[in-house]
Amino acid sequence: MRDKNEINALLEEILSKVTAPQAQVTYSYESNLASRFGENAITQNMGGEEEGIRLVVAYGMKHGSSIINRVKSESISNLIKWAQDIAKNSPEDPEYMPPLKPQSYPKVPQSFYDDVVALTPLDIAKEINKTVTLAKDEGYQTSGLFHANYSIDALANSEGLFAFLKNSNLSYSTTVHGPKGSGYSSESGESTTQVDSEAMAKRALATAVAAQNPKDIEPGDYTVIFEPQAVEDILAFMFWNMSARDADEGTTVFAGKVGEKLFSEKVSISTRIDDPELPASQFGQDGLPAKQIIWVKDGVIERLYHDRFWASKKETEPDPIRYPLFMNGEDNSIDDLVANCKKGLLVKRLWYIRYVDRRKLLLTGMTRDGFFLIENGKIVSPVKNLRFNESPIVFLQNVVGMSRPIRVNQWSKVPGIMSENFTFSSKTESV
Repeated sequence: MRDKNEINALLEEILSKVTAPQAQVTYSYESNLASRFGENAITQNMGGEEEGIRLVVAYGMKHGSSIINRVKSESISNLIKWAQDIAKNSPEDPEYMPPLKPQSYPKVPQSFYDDVVALTPLDIAKEINKTVTLAKDEGYQTSGLFHANYSIDALANSEGLFAFLKNSNLSYSTTVHGPKGSGYSSESGESTTQVDSEAMAKRALATAVAAQNPKDIEPGDYTVIFEPQAVEDILAFMFWNMSARDADEGTTVFAGKVGEKLFSEKVSISTRIDDPELPASQFGQDGLPAKQIIWVKDGVIERLYHDRFWASKKETEPDPIRYPLFMNGEDNSIDDLVANCKKGLLVKRLWYIRYVDRRKLLLTGMTRDGFFLIENGKIVSPVKNLRFNESPIVFLQNVVGMSRPIRVNQWSKVPGIMSENFTFSSKTESV
């Protein structure tokens, strides 16, 4: 793994050989180590590292790019030649944005830890064994994925900008399967000390035990309590559609909605760069410095995502990053939400989410790995999975309660949500 000074020198060497008036070069390095397991046994081990360089050059509004994954003298010479030849022979691009001047980058929480670099396949196998042992002791089976990753991203351009960031990440997820029901849980972090595989396995097992022998239930409109994983599952689809350009061109539900109250006043959504539990990058597109961005405040759409071109067209500042995504919550636990629910359904997780009507942001999908009936503030039984047809817009309009936010993955930190009149459209045979 190259160090910061070595990478800076490499990128500067490439830029020095470019004859085009404008150039931007990015370097990426990634090392991955992962193990999959199923039916209480490891089924696949994967590992490897890769580095690459991407060069973009421009002659006025004519630009071209090239990529290599072998960082050698001959490859670098070809990289420069190909990018410049492509640019010279390309039509002008009215949306091309020139390289940025040097930037000042904010201080962000630590996002790289050497203990991830030191992990071995044996270390991962020992963590998986904890999960397998818990499941086997109950007579259940488990499957999942343990993935360790560390990476470097660097960028330099012909204006003298240089940006550099190292990241590490662990993600571990498991599904515990019983005879007639299953449970899922996951954890992620930047260090091995931030991932508790035993606690994760116990959560998945507890859900699987509780989910056995589910009862049949009719589809319809229900009060639902989404645990944070389910909230993230549906929120991801909504947030990806919060593009200023798409809205201005009238192709999304957010057209003309900036400044309007679209959700419950309980809903506030932002991108933050100051939370040590979910570190952010120092920079985003083309080396723009990361910053906090408020997308939704007290239910009002404050801003939609602008890339550099659309920001210039609309005479506003571009948004350097979208993630990590944060949603405010309330000082409650999921148990508190259940206790305040007269009748409803507890949703642990969603899957197979697809668009029904993208313009209206109407989605369909199914519940999975733990679905429970609530009556008079108590979980009374597991129920069979249902298909939903609903919009996250409606889900967030009908919010009546929230739990404390927790990290769900390396991209988001969200609460559990209790919402009314959520539409389940049909039964499903999925288990």
